[in-house]
Amino acid sequence: MNNNNHLDKETIFNEIATWLQAQEYTVVQRDSNRPWGGFFVIDETQAGRFAEQFFPHLKMSDIQITNKLSPKILIVAPGKRLSWQYHFRRAEIWKVLEG
Repeated sequence: MNNNNHLDKETIFNEIATWLQAQEYTVVQRDSNRPWGGFFVIDETQAGRFAEQFFPHLKMSDIQITNKLSPKILIVAPGKRLSWQYHFRRAEIWKVLEG
C-alpha cells in the first residue's frame, strides 16, 4: 500500500481495493462515504487467513469469542477520528498499518 498523503480519497480507496484483490481477499462491502474515511469488509470465510496475515501473534481461539468474525480494513483520514462504540458480546482487535 502506498503512503502518499497527496492522493485524493477515491485514489487511496482504489489502491487499497487493488491490494486486497492482489491478496485474493473478497470484499463484500466497501464504503468510502464516512466523514472520517471509510472501510472494506472482507468475506467472513477468509477471517482465518486475514487474522493470520494481520495478527500472526494471536491464536484463532484468542480472537474468536463468538461464532462470527467480521474482518475489516478501516481507512481514517488525517485529522479525523472515530466515535467510541460498544458492542455487546463482541470484541474488536485493531492494528495500525500506516500513518
